[in-house]
Amino acid sequence: MTDFVMHSMADVNRLMGHLQAQDFGKPKVIVIKDQDRSGEQNKKLHACLSDIAKQVEHAGKKWDVLIWKRLLTAAWLRESGEQPQLIPAVDGNGFDVVYERTSKLSVKQCASLLEWIQAFGAEHQVRWSQKDLWEGRY
Repeated sequence: MTDFVMHSMADVNRLMGHLQAQDFGKPKVIVIKDQDRSGEQNKKLHACLSDIAKQVEHAGKKWDVLIWKRLLTAAWLRESGEQPQLIPAVDGNGFDVVYERTSKLSVKQCASLLEWIQAFGAEHQVRWSQKDLWEGRY
């Protein structure tokens, strides 16, 4: 499998050269999608979630990073007009929430989630441990 990250028409030309060299005797699948979140976004997301987990209580408890990621992602989805799914549990005991995995977010979606999480943190007086070297451009 070959992945191409497209930034400009020069990248399109490189892709066209690759396509012309293919053996189309076998079917090919071509997928065009937005690039998944960046490594910098991933670092920033987990730093923010760690800070929130250490400093914020919800429902009378401090929660770990994974729980905060689920809670904040679900809240962000609702505010963005999407809905995490609430599905009856397969064992019949309550409900389970199914939400979008953050690893599958596009760069733009992850930037929006990071902005939402930072606003949440500001409302809860979170002191961020990671400096914003990117000036919010995640």
